[in-house]
Amino acid sequence: RRHHHRCRRRHRRRTTHGNKMTATTEIGSASLLFLLVFGMSATVNYDDLRVQLRNRSAILTGVVMQFIVLPFLGFTAVKALDMPAPEGIILMVVTSSPGGSYSNWWCSMFNADLALSVTMTAISTLMSVIMLPLNLVIYATNSYEDSVVDNLDFVSLLVALAVVISAIGTGLLCSAKVHSPRFNLFANKLGNVAGITLVVFLVMV
Repeated sequence: RRHHHRCRRRHRRRTTHGNKMTATTEIGSASLLFLLVFGMSATVNYDDLRVQLRNRSAILTGVVMQFIVLPFLGFTAVKALDMPAPEGIILMVVTSSPGGSYSNWWCSMFNADLALSVTMTAISTLMSVIMLPLNLVIYATNSYEDSVVDNLDFVSLLVALAVVISAIGTGLLCSAKVHSPRFNLFANKLGNVAGITLVVFLVMV
């Protein structure tokens, strides 16, 4: 009995420690993601953003590729390769997700059109609140059993989307209110540091 009670106590301690580590990882990655997206968004000039919002052909192309072509290609790969549920669901989540914050980071690093990238990220992230679950339900239902679809963690996906949306909104608001090249430079450096730190953090944990 004593041995049994000791094993139970050890199991509880490991479970508690594991839960704490998971919570710490989620908070840390969410905070770094917020800083990365905020930094890139705050770098964008508000007037440039307004110009890009009228760039209908580029935005329409991005939306079609993001929510129609990519999810279908992910589904096609899952069916063609007969992928098991864990790997297949991950691939479908990736191909159904909106443009990530790292696209903004790469645009900033290589002096591409950051305003268009942030605009596309903002629009696709807002649309993904509906399109991401919709694509996952459509393609996962046609690939796996209902039990697999029921176990999808939509809450975590929506939390990540909320972090990105709030970071973009805060960054663009600061950019519009604070008319300072010094602030834009600081925000850009903050985003770059957060991006590198996030990569290292995810690799380490």
